[in-house]
Amino acid sequence: MRRLIATAAAFVMVTALTTGAAQAKAADPVAALAAQLKSAHGVHFNSVSKIEPSLGFKSRSYGDLQFGRSRVTASSVITTSSFDREVPKELTELFGDFSETASQTINVKGATYLSGGLVDYLDLPAGKSWIRSKEKGNASGLGGTAINVLSPKELRTLLKTTTSKKAGGVVDGVATTLYTGKQKINLSLPDFPLFWTLNWKLWIGTGDGLIRRITTHDVLETYDTKGKAQKVVLGTDTHLTNWGKQVWIDAPAEKYVVDLEDAFDNLKPNVIGAINLGD
Repeated sequence: MRRLIATAAAFVMVTALTTGAAQAKAADPVAALAAQLKSAHGVHFNSVSKIEPSLGFKSRSYGDLQFGRSRVTASSVITTSSFDREVPKELTELFGDFSETASQTINVKGATYLSGGLVDYLDLPAGKSWIRSKEKGNASGLGGTAINVLSPKELRTLLKTTTSKKAGGVVDGVATTLYTGKQKINLSLPDFPLFWTLNWKLWIGTGDGLIRRITTHDVLETYDTKGKAQKVVLGTDTHLTNWGKQVWIDAPAEKYVVDLEDAFDNLKPNVIGAINLGD
């Protein structure tokens, strides 16, 4: 009996120690991300965005992100947009016809390159198919996602706004923990109330600390002269896969590139519709 009690006690102690060790090894998301930021390595993403109240508009972005030592240093993204109904007249009058052809955006070495999509509205010089802007685009590279979870500093700040944390089920083949949070920012100007509320969710691998899924709901809210609330919501759902894959993104060959200021010298008529540039 004494031996049985001793054996049971030992079992309980070993179980407690191994459980504690397993919990201690649970990866910190910020540290896990930092460990992935190696030159010529990266991650693949797939993102869907839509606007509510529904305008019948949906966009999908997918592509690869290349890491450097501390951040995303390059990205190559394909974006397609679609309307499941006729485009509202108010939008076509303001912006002209919309293109549903796919576009590709490459951010690399401090410049952004765009091909397809709205570029189809430009009469580019013969042989040119890419427009270059010296202004760098989306720092995260994650399509329509409003938050940059691929910066250790910004991820740490975001996680401080977590309001709940629970089991998130299996995503990308791994068990996850679901982090939920909210941020609210007052963007109001004199005589123009405007509030931005960001509702976010992150599914993070419980064992490896890597982000597998991100959903965001950006709510822009204002009030009319009668005090009635008016809201627009941008929702995105993004999946991250192939963490650690080798990625190397290059700029398009120079012979296919035209700079933005030169491209707009050849803007087709009616592209910007009825925009009034002043009398």
